[in-house]
Amino acid sequence: MTQRWRIGAVLWVASAVLLPIQLVVAVQWPQGYSVTANAISDLGVTVCGLFTEGGQPREVCSPWFAVFNIGMVASGVLTALGAILLHGRWSGRSGRVGTILMAVVGACVVVVGFAPWDLQPGLHDSAAAIQALAQWVAMILLAVSAGRGLFRGLTIATVIVSVIGFAAFLLALDGAAIPGLSFGIAERLSFDTLTVWTAAVGVVVLAQRSHHEIGASDEPVR
Repeated sequence: MTQRWRIGAVLWVASAVLLPIQLVVAVQWPQGYSVTANAISDLGVTVCGLFTEGGQPREVCSPWFAVFNIGMVASGVLTALGAILLHGRWSGRSGRVGTILMAVVGACVVVVGFAPWDLQPGLHDSAAAIQALAQWVAMILLAVSAGRGLFRGLTIATVIVSVIGFAAFLLALDGAAIPGLSFGIAERLSFDTLTVWTAAVGVVVLAQRSHHEIGASDEPVR
């Protein structure tokens, strides 16, 4: 493994900092934050009040919104830089395009952090949608590059879960919630799984004894 790849993997692991930041920011809500009824983006809303999105009215008051938005930007930067450093880690065109798309994913997360939902809803939602689409494609491409094995299977399974969560989230916005998949849970299945996958891949890369195990290029191990 090259030093560049190792650093890239560390950055991908660190990108999961957004998950504990969500928890820290959520516990600051004076009226309580609901993982089932509130959106992830509610944590970054800059004012308090009753918000409606589709058929989902909810009380929002996030005193530490700046912490969440900064964390979002940091996570995006770590994802993008990690992807740049990991470019070439997976072989073939699919591997190269996959890491390029992961850099796009990171850039989209940065935009989401700089555009809180209450201030720039159109930009916020568009960047989040592009993030999800780009990461699904990137994950599939990296799974193809990796070849048959556990990495491919778990990656494809994660994509399926994320897509189902995204579809359920959109249905919930229209007031057609799926039993067992509330508004907030559906969004977390869609987006938090992507964050977890990125960090998990970083862990796997760091743990590799052989660069061939998850479809890396033929560059000699260093």
